[in-house]
This record gives sequence, structure tokens and C-alpha cells, in this order.
Amino acid sequence: MRTCTLLLLTAAVAAATTAADDWTPIGSSISSRHFQKFGQWVAEELGPPIRFYRVVSGKRQNANGINYKFIVAMGNHEGDMDNYEVEVHATVARPAGLQ
Repeated sequence: MRTCTLLLLTAAVAAATTAADDWTPIGSSISSRHFQKFGQWVAEELGPPIRFYRVVSGKRQNANGINYKFIVAMGNHEGDMDNYEVEVHATVARPAGLQ
């Protein structure tokens, strides 16, 4: 199986300045709904004919938000599936009164 690289960023992207070795494996919690929703979001952003199967693995890095690197199993509606490396940067918006 080949691995392709996709880069998707949220609208509020900030420059990450931490070192590359600060990545932490996500581990067995990768099957949780929280992380699986990231994979679903990636497939929705790519649109048809891409179909989401599951997030296979991932790691995270704290850097002006959270950087994620996921391996996501996606395919088409004929059942052809492949693994894709996806990078996502997530930020948390603070309510106006807490800034």
C-alpha cells in the first residue's frame, strides 16, 4: 500500500515553532470518536469520490494549538482503499471575555 501526503489546515493556522522531535504518539485512543471525526472531516473536505474508512494511526504536537499527523484509510466508492498521511493544525478559539 502506498502512502500519499495531503496537507489540510484549518482557517486559523499559526506558525508552528516547536522541534520536530516533540511529536507524541496518540496510541490506542486513535479509535475514539474524537480522532475518527478528524478523518471524516478530511474526507468531506476532499469531497466525492473520496470515502472515509478510518484513522489508522496518529501523533500530536503542541504548537500554538495542536498539530496532528494522521494516517487515514480512504478510498473510492468501488472499494479501492489506500492510506494517506494527513497533517491538521487545530486551534481553540477563546471566548471574547477570556482573552
